Amino acid sequence: MDPLTIIIIIAAIYLVLYFVAQAIGFDRLAERGIDVSVPFFVLIKTERLNNFLTKMGKKFPRAFFNIGIIAAFGGMIFGFYIFTDNLLKFFIAPSAAGGVVPIIPGVTITGLPLIYILIGLGITLLTHEFAHGLASAKDNIPIKSSGLLFLLVLFGGFVEPDEEAFEEKATPKDRMRLLAAGSYANMIWAFIFLVLLSNFGAVMSLGFNSPNGAYLYDIAPSSAAAGQLEVGDVIVGLNSTEIDTWTELSIYMNDTSPGDTLIVHLLSGEDVNITLGENEAIPYKGYIGVYGADYWEPKPGWDIIFDPMFAFHLQMTLTWSFIILFSVALFNLLPIPIFDGDKLLSNGLSLLTDDERKIKAVMYPLRIFSIAMVVLSMIFSFWLGKGLF
Repeated sequence: MDPLTIIIIIAAIYLVLYFVAQAIGFDRLAERGIDVSVPFFVLIKTERLNNFLTKMGKKFPRAFFNIGIIAAFGGMIFGFYIFTDNLLKFFIAPSAAGGVVPIIPGVTITGLPLIYILIGLGITLLTHEFAHGLASAKDNIPIKSSGLLFLLVLFGGFVEPDEEAFEEKATPKDRMRLLAAGSYANMIWAFIFLVLLSNFGAVMSLGFNSPNGAYLYDIAPSSAAAGQLEVGDVIVGLNSTEIDTWTELSIYMNDTSPGDTLIVHLLSGEDVNITLGENEAIPYKGYIGVYGADYWEPKPGWDIIFDPMFAFHLQMTLTWSFIILFSVALFNLLPIPIFDGDKLLSNGLSLLTDDERKIKAVMYPLRIFSIAMVVLSMIFSFWLGKGLF
């Protein structure tokens, strides 16, 4: 089932929920903490989650959240470095610069990666917001409300600390622990996902044979492969070379040139002749125009539960979740007014000086630089046609 069909089915379910809620009465549902008054949006508030986050937050040692402050400032510095370095590459070596684009389903994200990225976003939102709740509870900042939200294909959580207690009763260190917690949690989960990815082969060997091909999950329009290969094809050989992994395919392509003819051997038994095009980034290198990953086949017995694509989907979900978790953590730590990093830095500076003018003298230049850095990176990304992958 393609991503567009999945989205249409989900949208239809939302509409059914909306009309059912309308029949029951939006106000009656709101009294129970359920808001379905806007199409394609569901908000669920629950006291149980408030109580759970409060109890769990009390159990965490304060040192854990103090380490989060250190990790957050480290992430802020690292974020400045990588975003500045990437922006400079747009001027010095454009082909080496990475794309910095907003996540807009159907615009900047299309095809199968859309599903993986949305799952990664959901995991990021849940871990980020609930971490704020845990830190809030630890420093006795009441949780005003919390719950789950669903917006079409996106899901997540939300935690709303008591604003008055946060601004007027909490100390700067209390506020810093709360502000740092979201990105800190994202970093921790990004590391967990990275460990799983680093040991992916060992984990999958429990129920799958070693990779025996390269699965294609996207094909670039107007490329050599367009019209010749299809999403879902599994390449098991190129000319006389056997291909067992996506890495082997990439290595083989490094030694090709524009105009070369490849005989692509597919798992289905079909052979396809393709004349390679030119790689715009590296003109002397052959370009086929496919995106893929390793193809895993279940061991006997496991195929009752899993199909060969399970490992691929799991690997892609872990990969994109890691990318989103780490990227959001760094973005959120930049000193931009809408991000946690802004208040985190200003509260940190307030520990060094009570002079508001000195704090503003540091904050305003950093805010302007950060905003300019992000905006220019996005402009150059769109101008040069750089996307998420």
